[in-house]
Amino acid sequence: MKKLINSLLISSVLASVLLATSESKDTTLRQEVDALKKIVAELLKSNKELQARQKSYDLMQRKSIDTPIVSSPTSQQYDELQSSIHEVQSTLESNAKSGFQLAGYASFDWTDSQNATNEFSGVKFAPIFHYQYGNIFQFEGELEFTTANDATTETTLEYAAGTLFINDYMGLQIGKFMSPIGQFVQNQHPSWINKLPSTPVGFGHDGAAPTSNVGVALRGGLPKIGDMRNNYVLFVANAPTFKVAADGDVIISAEGATTTSGVSKTWGGRYAISPIGTMEIGISAATGKIAEDLTATNNTISRSYNVFGADFMHRIDALDLKGEYVQQEVGLNALSTLQGGKWTAWYLQASYQFSSLPIEPIIRYSDYHNPESKKNQLAIGLNYLFANNLIAKIAYENNTDENDKNSAINYNRILLQLAFGF
Repeated sequence: MKKLINSLLISSVLASVLLATSESKDTTLRQEVDALKKIVAELLKSNKELQARQKSYDLMQRKSIDTPIVSSPTSQQYDELQSSIHEVQSTLESNAKSGFQLAGYASFDWTDSQNATNEFSGVKFAPIFHYQYGNIFQFEGELEFTTANDATTETTLEYAAGTLFINDYMGLQIGKFMSPIGQFVQNQHPSWINKLPSTPVGFGHDGAAPTSNVGVALRGGLPKIGDMRNNYVLFVANAPTFKVAADGDVIISAEGATTTSGVSKTWGGRYAISPIGTMEIGISAATGKIAEDLTATNNTISRSYNVFGADFMHRIDALDLKGEYVQQEVGLNALSTLQGGKWTAWYLQASYQFSSLPIEPIIRYSDYHNPESKKNQLAIGLNYLFANNLIAKIAYENNTDENDKNSAINYNRILLQLAFGF
């Protein structure tokens, strides 16, 4: 087409030249030349339209390559698509209801005791697992790994319990849980929360304060009384054990056990109120039986067992005050030579966190009485807060055993600790 147009143009030009130089022009020849020019113009117009159509066609071809052809789905394909959508939605809803968290704490201790060699005295790692399914169920458990004196690793299940939420004011907890008696054991014992590197005398394992229970508990909070908040715990658990420890001391082993040793359960609880937002006052009690293992006769006898406790905590600006009293009482039994009686402990503690400096001084006095001894301790400490969950501690303890002046408890000591929570 292009060659034809060029030929016609050349012919037209030549004809024009010939007409311009010829003095005798024939009328017929002029008409033929005019007709030829008209044909050339029409051919040029047709060529432009053809080029425009070619560009439009090429553009459509490129779009058809870039955009795949989508055909309407069949009925089977539609059902499969809907099934996949429902499966994804169900998975997303389930994941939204389920939540898992790994928390915990760790600490590293150094001790310099009077009349003893200073030593790196403790390494503790305690991961805490939390799992929650919607507003129906929650699980929490803590494992405690510590390094023993003989370089072995001791593993303890501090607690592992699941809670079914009954309503906004009540949850049913089952498993092994920290003792609801008082507030130090269940709320203050982690090393990064405890203000000092040690526990108050009588509030450690096998002291005057129960440590843990295996059973069921009803926990929650009742509606406010005016502006006063409150919380409660009621529990039924396996009985503790009354026995002679390896060092010869008679102790109450009030740690969660999976057997009642043939005696009835222990039941009790705690109720606390917050008259103002920064204060809590609690009262605790429990009663039941305690099991004593008569190893020589392969028998177990029971004794009466009663617990009472009271505690408070109050924060006034940067000043933090805490105090607690706890008493366990074991009755007599004529079949045993072990003496019953009362195990009591209490402490008062004050700390002050400066707003302009990352330091916190602490002072605590604690006292512990059992049928065989009377002990007390005055502890003074200073903490440096790298962060709220990363704390370096230094403390000095003055310890006294009033019944045994030669006891190691009389050794005063300096303690260092680095503790952090995560």
